[in-house]
Amino acid sequence: MHRLRELVWLIAVVGCGGKATPPAQQPTAAEVAPEADALNRTWIVEKHIMVKGSTLDEADAKGFYGRTVEITAKTFMSPWQGTCEAATRALERRELAAVVAELGIKAADQQTLEKFGLTNDIAEFRLRCSDRESPPPFLIYVSNNKAMTCYRGACYLLVQF
Repeated sequence: MHRLRELVWLIAVVGCGGKATPPAQQPTAAEVAPEADALNRTWIVEKHIMVKGSTLDEADAKGFYGRTVEITAKTFMSPWQGTCEAATRALERRELAAVVAELGIKAADQQTLEKFGLTNDIAEFRLRCSDRESPPPFLIYVSNNKAMTCYRGACYLLVQF
């Protein structure tokens, strides 16, 4: 009986030792940022602004009004890039003036962005689709529960659905 108890104990110890769980992966800054909660939702294109040198027609840009952008923690769908079923994301903190300068947004349109509700503190999310080969990243700028994304010479201002 004593040997049977030792054998059962040995099997239990060996069996449990082989099932070590891998260490939990630490969440990235893009996953735990306060803006990540605002990002993960359905957005609606409300208006747009044009960037310097854009060849896009105003009517074409207005054609996206009312269209939706859907973002979850692992997926996204946009009218410009279609559906991505497996996405990763990175976060960079930016100032509105730096984003405006980089994108070539006209100085007068910076006031439009401010009136829309974008503040000086911008969270730039770079979503990368990993279920397609070499797609461009989907950039979305989040501030004050508002968002902006740019495509082909227009920046689209997004409100939460």
